[in-house]
Amino acid sequence: MSRTRPMIAVIDDDDSVRRALARLIRSVGWQGQTFATAEDFLKSTDHQMPDCVILDIHLPGMGGLALQKELASAARPVPIVFITADPDPCLREHSLRSGAVAFLHKPFDDRSLLDAVERALA
Repeated sequence: MSRTRPMIAVIDDDDSVRRALARLIRSVGWQGQTFATAEDFLKSTDHQMPDCVILDIHLPGMGGLALQKELASAARPVPIVFITADPDPCLREHSLRSGAVAFLHKPFDDRSLLDAVERALA
């Protein structure tokens, strides 16, 4: 079964960030799913992967970079937009070198995030 609207997954351990991003995603007509951990996300992807993942670098349990590596090895890699409050330029460089579409520092504006997701969906 194919989707007519892109499915965007948001993985962030901050509930307020998840809620805000879910509202933003729905406001532009996309479908959204939210997860507090990478493990919760992986459990949910048995049937169908999302079209894009908005992913926090630092998560409890499996971190964002480890999830990126796991998703890159999938039959159909999923584009990732990283979000983080961590100013470490090495994290940015590593994530982009490993295939991330974008790396945004919190707080970021809605347009920057939407532009990054649109690039990921293209």
